[in-house]
Amino acid sequence: MFRSSTSHTTTNLRNNNNKKNMMSSQNKSSAITNKVHSSSPARRWMLISMGLATLLIIQFLSSHSTTIFSLLNGNSSSSSNDCMVSFGAYKGHVYTTTETVGKPKCWLESKWMRVQQHQVQFPGQTSIIPDWLWIDYHDRINVLVEAPPSKQDGNDERQFYIFQQSKYALEGRISKAIIGGIIEPGEGPELAAQREVEEEMQLKCEEMIFLGRFRTDVNRGMGWVNSFLAAHCQPIVRHHSPDEPQPQEEGSDQVGAADVERQDLTILSLTELRDAVRNAEFVEVQWSNTVAMALVHPELATEK
Repeated sequence: MFRSSTSHTTTNLRNNNNKKNMMSSQNKSSAITNKVHSSSPARRWMLISMGLATLLIIQFLSSHSTTIFSLLNGNSSSSSNDCMVSFGAYKGHVYTTTETVGKPKCWLESKWMRVQQHQVQFPGQTSIIPDWLWIDYHDRINVLVEAPPSKQDGNDERQFYIFQQSKYALEGRISKAIIGGIIEPGEGPELAAQREVEEEMQLKCEEMIFLGRFRTDVNRGMGWVNSFLAAHCQPIVRHHSPDEPQPQEEGSDQVGAADVERQDLTILSLTELRDAVRNAEFVEVQWSNTVAMALVHPELATEK
């Protein structure tokens, strides 16, 4: 009896101790759970933010891996070795003057342009501007083209080919436009103007009147625009034979490309052209400048 009682007592003590331990563990667990729950909104937002940031960083790194590699290694992804980032070799004119201090640092280039950081010191100034951003862009031509005389309506007023078109930077607006194009490497301005007129209009013009050479942006460069008036033009008649070599397709060295935006060709009389300039219907400054220069040239200024 004594041993049985002792054993029963011992068993009770153990059970009581186990219950106490379980209650203690439950209390601790409950306290921890309450603590977690009390801070869970902040923790959840922190975890969500960290997750989103991680996803964005991974996406950025995967989509810009080539550029980042180029920047880290101090070279470009093409054959150009002096530009930080390159989408193709720029072969146009690179501009510097006596006011340029040291060698410009090239940040980005493509076959269209080159963006550089110049250091500039103006005459009479002791300070140097270290971060003058400059854009080298291929020189271009703009041509106002005279249409061949028309005898259908009996009107002997001179007429001109004009496009109605939109461009990426015109904010969806339609503008009157004239022929324009890039002067290819090794090509002169007048030859480029003749080529563009022949390619786009299938015309041969007796006179290619030079109207001037104009800087696109006096602070940032963007190349020069050479303006022309193509006068007394006639259609080109071509007789192709089977043995005649066909025109070559545009190669990789050719910078200019055909416009992808819609163009509608129209003909304006000299009077209508003057009205269009007065009404600012040539929205791009290169087009409006070239047409205005043509209208004040003696070739057209004295025309009624």
